[in-house]
Amino acid sequence: MKWVLGLVTLALAALALEDKGRQVAGDAREAYGEAADQARVATKTLSRNVDQQPLSALLVASVLGYVLARLLPRR
Repeated sequence: MKWVLGLVTLALAALALEDKGRQVAGDAREAYGEAADQARVATKTLSRNVDQQPLSALLVASVLGYVLARLLPRR
């Protein structure tokens, strides 16, 4: 009889874990969607800024490239 109780407890635990797994998967799906939306908005904003001020964008990109080149170790 104890093994039946143990089996039922194990089944209930498995159901609880399955439910929690589905909840986590749904949260992850929602977070991915929000991150993708934010990336689209950021890309559009950056593209618009580069179109409006190409020389400033070139200067910023050049400075960032120079700083990254100085920070990365040489082989």
